[in-house]
Amino acid sequence: MRSDLPTRLFAAATPGASSRSSPEVCPSFKVMDQVALAVKLEAEGRHICHLEVGQPLMPAPTQVLDAAKAALDDDRLGYTHALGVTPLREAIARRYRKTYSDVDADGYDVSPDDVVVVTGSSAGFLLAFTALFDSGDAVAVPQTCYPCYRNILGALAVKTVSLPLNAEYKITAKELKFEVERREREGEAPLKGLILSSPGNPTGATLNKKELYELCEVCEELGVRFISDEIYHGIVYDDLVGNEASAIGCAAGRRSSLVINSFSKYQCMTGWRLGWLVLPEDESIRDSINRLAQNMYINAPTLSQQAAVALFDDPEVDRELDRRVAEYAKSRKVVLDTLTELGMNTPGAIAPADGAFYVYVDLKEKARNDATNLCIRLLKEAGVAITPGSDFEERDGVSDLGERRIRFSYAGGVDEVSEGMRRFKEWWPEWEK
Repeated sequence: MRSDLPTRLFAAATPGASSRSSPEVCPSFKVMDQVALAVKLEAEGRHICHLEVGQPLMPAPTQVLDAAKAALDDDRLGYTHALGVTPLREAIARRYRKTYSDVDADGYDVSPDDVVVVTGSSAGFLLAFTALFDSGDAVAVPQTCYPCYRNILGALAVKTVSLPLNAEYKITAKELKFEVERREREGEAPLKGLILSSPGNPTGATLNKKELYELCEVCEELGVRFISDEIYHGIVYDDLVGNEASAIGCAAGRRSSLVINSFSKYQCMTGWRLGWLVLPEDESIRDSINRLAQNMYINAPTLSQQAAVALFDDPEVDRELDRRVAEYAKSRKVVLDTLTELGMNTPGAIAPADGAFYVYVDLKEKARNDATNLCIRLLKEAGVAITPGSDFEERDGVSDLGERRIRFSYAGGVDEVSEGMRRFKEWWPEWEK
């Protein structure tokens, strides 16, 4: 990280600088097109099963709602520090210290000063990308990933480099080193950063501790700034339960990685617009993040911050959230069982779905290279909303992966998912005609 980072971020804009139109910089979400069509159909009296959006059906825990009511009664909801209220930053840091005590023993503690509360992980991406990268830098993303990575980086004139996934739909140290060495051999600009999510969206693929820690170590060794998107932490299945990994859990990750997390998914607080960053040990980054936050949004919603403190240090909250993950597991089974019944569970066709609440399917020739139309027809004819893969794959005009793949979200509850998959199974022969 260059020592002049804060200065260059807040230097005066160059007069006459060119700009690009927003449609060119930020393509629209295909999933939001599906949502808009679903809303239109619902207004016409249709019942729609929503398997398109990653939004938990269940509300925030009761403790959060009670804390929010108390905060409203107290009516002290003015501006906060740009980095967040102290009680919430302390609670987040305390949770990391408790979870990764082995790292503390090595001197890699997490303090409240390392934590930045943000307006959802979306604001976290914008803060992190702006603070860490210059226009023209090359930043790696998984070939299949959350579209905002590419779109926000593109809006900042940062070049994205798509890394091919391995057979398990993952990016590991091996894939990263291969790309770094290839770029060096061919004289291309070095990678300045890497962002990926684990558990992943849309794949659900989740790095185990060995894979994630090796990736952190290789990033530090190669000078690649690693941004670890951990917004689906807590939502894992099978052997990963109790064995989930965070970049905070290893010394290299604590020193040089930046972690992004959110209250939206595991804590079911999507509309509260609240998330956090854990910053690496670099004062220039901390200073830049602070000043950017002051200028971009002043502070995360005060009511949400005060209410979120109630999520921590109450064992009943943890038990309730884990019960909700158990419900996701039931819905996950419904989706996977239905796809198996339809003969779609061929080797490599379904991403692992180790975590989060998505199942990502490669239909290959069955999609007829037209997954977008498949999703539109399914919604209109059967009342089931899902998402085409074109939201998550690189739109390079060469690869057809986006029009071969579809994503099911099972965040909406067992009944909704069961009915949606029943309709999908019944409708599928119509597509195959």
